[in-house]
Amino acid sequence: MAELIVGPLMDVTISKVISVANEQLNLAVGFRQELKRFHEALKMIQGVLQYAEQKGMIGRPDLKPWLEGLRSKAEEADDVMDEIAYENLRYKVAQMWEKVSYFFTLSNPIAFRLKIANRIKNLNLELSDLNKRARGLGLQDVLASKHPEHIETQQTVSLIGDPSNIVGRENKVLEVVQSLIDSSNDQPLLVVSIVGMGGIGKTTVAKQVCNNEQIQSHFFKIIWVCVLENFNLKQILVGMLQTFGENVSLDVSQEIVVQKLQEKLREEKLREEKSREEKLREEKLREKNLREEKLREKNYLLILDDVWNEDWQKWESLRSCLLGIGKNVGCRVLVTTQSENVASTMGTLSEHMHHLEKLIDEDCWSIIKQRVSVSSSLPSQWEEIGWDIARKCQGVALVANVIGGFLCNNRTKDVWLSIKNNSEEWGSIQEARGVMRVLQLSFNRLPTPALKQCFAFCSIFPKDFVMEKEMLIQLWMGEGYLQPSSKPYKEMEDIGGKYFNDLFSYSLFQDAVKDSYGSIISCKMHDFIHDLAQSVSESQTLILEGSSSSDIAADIRHLNLISKEGMPKTKIGELRTLFSRVDVSQNKLENFIKVRVLSFCGADIDELPAFLGKMKHLRFLDVSETKIKELPKFITKLYHLQTFRFMNCGEIKRPLKGIWDLVNLRHIYFNDEKLMPVGIGGLTCLKTLQLFVVGQQKGHQIEELGCLSQLRGKLEICNLDMVRHKKEAMGAR
Repeated sequence: MAELIVGPLMDVTISKVISVANEQLNLAVGFRQELKRFHEALKMIQGVLQYAEQKGMIGRPDLKPWLEGLRSKAEEADDVMDEIAYENLRYKVAQMWEKVSYFFTLSNPIAFRLKIANRIKNLNLELSDLNKRARGLGLQDVLASKHPEHIETQQTVSLIGDPSNIVGRENKVLEVVQSLIDSSNDQPLLVVSIVGMGGIGKTTVAKQVCNNEQIQSHFFKIIWVCVLENFNLKQILVGMLQTFGENVSLDVSQEIVVQKLQEKLREEKLREEKSREEKLREEKLREKNLREEKLREKNYLLILDDVWNEDWQKWESLRSCLLGIGKNVGCRVLVTTQSENVASTMGTLSEHMHHLEKLIDEDCWSIIKQRVSVSSSLPSQWEEIGWDIARKCQGVALVANVIGGFLCNNRTKDVWLSIKNNSEEWGSIQEARGVMRVLQLSFNRLPTPALKQCFAFCSIFPKDFVMEKEMLIQLWMGEGYLQPSSKPYKEMEDIGGKYFNDLFSYSLFQDAVKDSYGSIISCKMHDFIHDLAQSVSESQTLILEGSSSSDIAADIRHLNLISKEGMPKTKIGELRTLFSRVDVSQNKLENFIKVRVLSFCGADIDELPAFLGKMKHLRFLDVSETKIKELPKFITKLYHLQTFRFMNCGEIKRPLKGIWDLVNLRHIYFNDEKLMPVGIGGLTCLKTLQLFVVGQQKGHQIEELGCLSQLRGKLEICNLDMVRHKKEAMGAR
């Protein structure tokens, strides 16, 4: 499934390059025309890519070489734009300190412009060739088509064959039933939602609700529609009509569909009334007027399965139609979704939002036994093996069902033991039997390429890793996945916060830890969700653990080096991310020249590699919990740096000098008072500063805070007794 991330990755990269290229048009000297052509070529090729992804063409084998070529050129373009921006920042710093003449002695701006102009010219030629190849592959023809073919999307299914045998959800079914039939609620259109991660059993619970006797008697008609991801109003209405046996083309106008639905509902209710009247007449249970009054109160139930829509206007359009259709007949709506946001968008009140939690191990074992069709008790040894397998399901009903189906056809003790002990075989069962296919739907339906890329990036962490929200957002920002929005204006951190909340809402993150204000500060990924992230980014991301140091593919972009053997020998010059707990100072700069994110957190090192100062693209640096003895001056040459962390660095004796040159720094983390940098007020982009130590010498006075107007979050101020007078204190406002 690695090809699933190629489209989103390229889309994110190209969008960023287009944005930066547009910004540089007015600043470019000597290569403006080439840059303009470059900008236009990228926009054209992005349109082709987006259409290919939208139409599910990304996985075509014949497109693989084209995509690899596009990926290479997009990343090269990103590097070029970054280098231009770096030179502009370097000039800005020189201007700040009136060192412009010094700047020109260190670099030759004419030579730099010629070099960049030639690189952009070559890129234009290569992008032109990619566009020509796209035509040969039929992509341009598809893009020009006015009537693209309809692409079928997969629908969710309940994998438990007999709904009467539902396990572990009996109480939840009753809770949902009660919400739907609650007579005290007088809403004209009540919405009840079942929320939970992919594979947890939402559709199965909804089917069980429909089969409940109280539901069957309370509603005169039950309508089930599996909603497509684009939440097309007419498709939903046509789907409702089809449950009456009416075959309707999508070409029919929406008004006709609504009219037919009204007629069918009236006919169905009259049929129900007639049937009930005959039955009551025979039994002579009630007076006619009472009987008719009760019948008029009956509603129909609409189930919208697997909803992903967060556009309230689309929901309002459907809601208006449903209210119009049911003028004389009430409606209840039952929604299944992975996202709380979706449920809220559709007007679900908190008391009608039912979350499905993971099953207990005993329930998973019961599901497995159902699938294996064990009618009698198993030998104790088999029971023990079965329980161990059930624990591996980690509370996911879909996984238990799939594993049970596999065991049903493999009733030998050796097979059962191999599943229990062999993680590779366990993984193959997931892939072969559909677990990943179902979870893949969650990924496919994420609404933006950037959100898909942010999710896939999380595969760089080991399983069961606690992901800190702030750090994760800063990592995404460092990778370039978060581009500021202008309409309306949003900071990168705000966009990252929304992405984090979206992924949590889609049940792709779990086990939230919250602060005293109820805000999430960390979370984890379910093991099967982590497997999904790995599967969609396997060609991009690698974790080397234990003593493994085998050669790795040259196209790896994100490397987590936990291995004690150090860096692999393979040249990995395209690396964008490096997490390392070992010393890499003996490696060549060429392996790290394009790195954006570098973390030595917890590494067994006592000094930073000298080539660090030449990593022009670096945006995130973490040297926390190391034994390094100093913060070298060359760190201040990392003009793109956005996040700098040096927590628990007890061996460092002096603060970093010249930190004001880090003009892009937004977040700085340290917890040692003696390491507070001098002149921190010069960091006007700063948003995170957790500690400020007041002193009387210049650069330590309280007025430094007055320049930091964008600070957010918590700030601890020490030595306030050092503030000498009111005027000085007012300078911190």
